[in-house]
Amino acid sequence: MGVKMTNYRFPDGAAIVFGGSGGLGSGVVDLLSKCGTDVALTYFKNKDAADENIEKIKANGQKGYASSVDLLDAKKVEDFVNTSKKEFGRIHSVIFATGPFLHILPILEAKPEDVYNTLDTDIKGFYHVLRSIVPVLKDGGGGSITALTTAAIHKYISTDGLSSVPKSGVQHLCTAIAREEGHHGIRANCVAVGLIAVGLSQEIDSPPGGILDQWMQQVPLGRAGAPEELFDMVVFLASENAGYISGQSIPVDGGYSA
Repeated sequence: MGVKMTNYRFPDGAAIVFGGSGGLGSGVVDLLSKCGTDVALTYFKNKDAADENIEKIKANGQKGYASSVDLLDAKKVEDFVNTSKKEFGRIHSVIFATGPFLHILPILEAKPEDVYNTLDTDIKGFYHVLRSIVPVLKDGGGGSITALTTAAIHKYISTDGLSSVPKSGVQHLCTAIAREEGHHGIRANCVAVGLIAVGLSQEIDSPPGGILDQWMQQVPLGRAGAPEELFDMVVFLASENAGYISGQSIPVDGGYSA
């Protein structure tokens, strides 16, 4: 049995992490299981990372389940959610950690197919998730939905339209659920991701004086965020500790959007 972190409270059942094999999603999966909850996760192509995350969940003393899910296929999303519910009995929280969080390219220079794909993954994909998960959360007496977006929805980052535009739609979908489903005990929040030293932010090739340097100059704390600083916020919002927080978009960006 792994050592449990008890500062975040979760009821019996499991959390679902859509995008649980990526750099951000993997960290969230690990922390959730360390807090004593079972975890179901999706991946698209990276089965090796998903399998590794399942082993981490087991090492932390919890049960895990992973499946390849195309978020644009509403039936596959619904089947995954229903299978997860059967596997764990109850789903108490959902984290949406898919899609680009930082895409450095002027919006009109992007290929149309890239724009359409990004819009589809975020807007259609998240909508399919909501259609499938809200009834399940209702059946369980409520729960939480937490979506990862980008700090650019609070303060636009030059050449980040390809991620900030669809993530703005994700934020508004969260707001709609918070307002419309709150009386069922369902909370919905967003975490607006700034420069975090994990995943996509590490992979961007930006020359000196380029977009990353320009962004960093506008971060009052003067550094990229540690991955744990982001994961803590996501898991906090998913947990019962944040039981009176809903309909919010909380930046984790070192003060960039202040």
